[in-house]
Amino acid sequence: MGKIILEKTGLSPLGVVIRLVLVVIAAEVFIHLGMNVVLESMPGSKASDSLWAVAAVMALILIKVPALYLLVFLPLQDQQIALAQHNTDQQRALVLLRQEDALRLERARQELENREHMIQIERLSALGTMVGGVAHEINNPLMGVMNYVEHARDKASDASSKEVLNKALHEIDRIKKIVSNMLIFVRPDAGQQERCDLPPTVNKTVDLLQSELTKNAVQVRIDLPPDLPPIQCSAGSLQQVLVNLLLNARDAMAGQTQQRITISARLEGSQVVLSVCDNGPGIPDEIREKIFDPFFTTKPVGKGTGLGLSVSRHLMQEVGGSIGTDNLPESGCCFRLTFSPK
Repeated sequence: MGKIILEKTGLSPLGVVIRLVLVVIAAEVFIHLGMNVVLESMPGSKASDSLWAVAAVMALILIKVPALYLLVFLPLQDQQIALAQHNTDQQRALVLLRQEDALRLERARQELENREHMIQIERLSALGTMVGGVAHEINNPLMGVMNYVEHARDKASDASSKEVLNKALHEIDRIKKIVSNMLIFVRPDAGQQERCDLPPTVNKTVDLLQSELTKNAVQVRIDLPPDLPPIQCSAGSLQQVLVNLLLNARDAMAGQTQQRITISARLEGSQVVLSVCDNGPGIPDEIREKIFDPFFTTKPVGKGTGLGLSVSRHLMQEVGGSIGTDNLPESGCCFRLTFSPK
């Protein structure tokens, strides 16, 4: 803030006293001289007469009052007006300085946010380059594993072994799709051209995580109408989004005596809405707008990357859908996935 210079204006206390003394002395001298002149012109009159005493008092009043007003009170009044105007100007200057400080702080905050966003963009760019290399390195040995499992399945003689190997092939295929979805930040996904049925995809995802959820005493209830139409989304993309939401719900409810997740769906007009709700603490309002930002996480260091919800939103946008969240009135929160029917 700039410095405010206060100027001394008007009468000082010493100046007021000096003017008062001078007015009183001048009035007394003037009255004394005037009475001497009058008494000399009127033989027989004395200054001690009551008439002259009253006249002296009246003259003193008539002289002192105008003199005091003109020489003391009027300058003091002007000084008060000037001081009031000066204080008003100082207050306006303070307001302007505060506004400038607020604007300066806001610009600094915006610059800091822009710098953080640039850092995030650079991290995403580096991540995209790294993901491309990782996907290539994973796909090569994965194809070998798939070929070996297919060979073992074809050579298996009993139905039980074939069923187990078929499940293994299904999970290997899901790994391939997950690796493919890792590339969504560096190239477009074609998942919007696929379709899937909600009930089998939801059931498979819950089965996949059943041991993890049971270990943490999480109860999952599935409530899906049998007449839901197929949705415009690949099963792999939907499964990845559900895995992210279920694991986040598990982490949010950690430490509670009762942990419940409800997966439900309904038709809203021409769209299918899939809800994943938990009875955890909910999402604080101050971070609700940030939870889908890349690298944003409330988990301890090493427990989360901050990419799960960001990737989930990107996957939903790729298929023409959307993802949102709101807190439940009692406790917990709901993530709502909106799809177009295929």
